[in-house]
Amino acid sequence: MEIVILLCVSAVSGLYTSLWGAFKDSPFEGFKARTFPRSVYFSVVICLAMYSLPQLRVPLLSLGWFQLFFLVMGLERFLAELYKGFFRSEDQAKYFVPSRITFFGRHVQREWIRYAVGAVLVAIVFAVLFIPLPVQHLLLFTAIAYGTGLIVSLGGAYKDAPFEGFKPLKFQRSGFVLAVLSPLLYWINDGEHAVTLGFLIYMYGGLERFSIEYYKTYIQRNMSGKFRPDSPRIQEAAERREKFHYAALILIAALVLLYALEWQGLSQRAEVHFTPSSMLSISCPTTLS
Repeated sequence: MEIVILLCVSAVSGLYTSLWGAFKDSPFEGFKARTFPRSVYFSVVICLAMYSLPQLRVPLLSLGWFQLFFLVMGLERFLAELYKGFFRSEDQAKYFVPSRITFFGRHVQREWIRYAVGAVLVAIVFAVLFIPLPVQHLLLFTAIAYGTGLIVSLGGAYKDAPFEGFKPLKFQRSGFVLAVLSPLLYWINDGEHAVTLGFLIYMYGGLERFSIEYYKTYIQRNMSGKFRPDSPRIQEAAERREKFHYAALILIAALVLLYALEWQGLSQRAEVHFTPSSMLSISCPTTLS
């Protein structure tokens, strides 16, 4: 039963990613039913891979659903970008910023180099999960959040800067946003089963994409930066895409409710452990004599 729950939460995480992708890209590519659930598939496979490894299964099962949602989202986003950059081959003519990786703006022509570098990076992404250091203090949560934001920004700058130029304020955005949001994951951290550093990095990666992309996609409604500015818009798709936003809002409401329930559950457990008798035993310790 536990694996069913893990897979369901992972699938919902991937669904949220698919929704914002469809909202953002459909005015230029149309709605593609075949590729829409790609993030759902990626998320489920990622969860199965973690569950199948004994070293990751125990910390995975100790997570709350809210934590799992963002852990899978962060991993899926890192791996999806590596897949698009290093392993997928498609026509790049429609893109202003190529999805295929470049070497400081220059196309990598030799496929084996692209595949080899991609394989190494995928291995590194999974290796980070095995960092077992438990994280409990708020300052550490904030520092890790800011550092994760810089990692995300570094990847974005490497990909985009050769075509858009380097923007110092934009580079700091993800780090500052995550630093501000860092208490959200700190407040639901179970002291008895503290989240590990490897997991926390990807939780913040998911939270960064969740927050930044919501603002850019649904509030600012910016044109997707990867497409050429002169790309024709599919007006019918642009007019019908609002349904993706409504579905995303339903998932956000469910997440807020889930967070409240998990925070309340942790608070009640803390109250049970912190009883008058436990206070007495702490204030009057026994001696060995």
